[in-house]
Amino acid sequence: MRRKNCVTVISSVIAASCLCLFGSTATAQALVVDGEQIADAKTFAAAKKEGKVLVYGTWPERNWNPAVKANFEKDTGITLEFVRMTTQVLFQRVTAEAAANRLAADVIDVTDAILLGQLMQRNILNKPHKVPSFNRIPADAKDPEGRWYAFMRLPIAIGINTAVIKPADEPKRWIDLLDPKYRGQIGTSSLDVGGSAFTTWLFLREKINPDYWSRIRENKIRVYPSVAPVLTDLVRGEIGIGFMGVTSFQEQERAGAPIKTVFPEEGSSLLSIQGGIANSATHPNAAIVLVNWLTSKRGSAAIAQQKAYGAHMDVPPPTLLDGRKFAPVDTLWDLPLDRWAKIREPASEEWRKLYGRR
Repeated sequence: MRRKNCVTVISSVIAASCLCLFGSTATAQALVVDGEQIADAKTFAAAKKEGKVLVYGTWPERNWNPAVKANFEKDTGITLEFVRMTTQVLFQRVTAEAAANRLAADVIDVTDAILLGQLMQRNILNKPHKVPSFNRIPADAKDPEGRWYAFMRLPIAIGINTAVIKPADEPKRWIDLLDPKYRGQIGTSSLDVGGSAFTTWLFLREKINPDYWSRIRENKIRVYPSVAPVLTDLVRGEIGIGFMGVTSFQEQERAGAPIKTVFPEEGSSLLSIQGGIANSATHPNAAIVLVNWLTSKRGSAAIAQQKAYGAHMDVPPPTLLDGRKFAPVDTLWDLPLDRWAKIREPASEEWRKLYGRR
């Protein structure tokens, strides 16, 4: 029998046993889920008094709401408000609100490490906070001071329209996409779309083949201005192959589209959604509880249900709809923050020149 999630209320004076309920008493209580402490009694009491937490984030609502909002509110009783934007739009809004001393968000995340660094430099997202599970989060998924964490990490995969590509012709590796038989059948988003696209394009050149950009261009790859039209054309059969975050392919497969997800044999790149607590948070304790929850085993397990890796290393990798397990997260490639800063502009300019983009 599967054990139900158990939220335990523990007195600040006497540690009570797991009661599988949420409630309020006259005594301050800590938040513990399945034996894991998410927040101490003082912080949790203050967070409940604040009553809500506001997030400016980049993960789509169709993933965020069932994975985070529903479970967090159930576990804590704290209202979670979420405003979803693309990274570039979010950055512009955050910096504008901060300049006017009117930043509303308590927690902020982005997909672009350069912009994350700028938010830290501007003292907008520069609040050190070491979560209870700090030592169970990989070094590349957190700031040493706890100013940011990789809340969600999404692997990039190849998606195949099985009505267009015959089983015998399905690619199994990234290098396969350079085969002339796929000429004009491959689509993906521009390198300038955001962090996921930049990381993916760089991965293909640095880890698969140094001439990958020019060679796949010769194969007449279709480059789109964003992810959405790539997926639309893939589902319609306008292209037979695309590559992007695995979540998008799984959603279409669940909806009945003839889409198959392939994890290439050489591995893949990883999109990290990184964030932390805003320095000006108006609900600072609720923000702490949310960040603690997101990086806990409980939060990471909920995120895994939406086909993404969480921050906590003790949570098993997600599984595809057909039961196949994701690759271990430590086998995937992510670009360190310091390298982003050095390579972003020269690599972007090189790509734009090759593909005739301004």
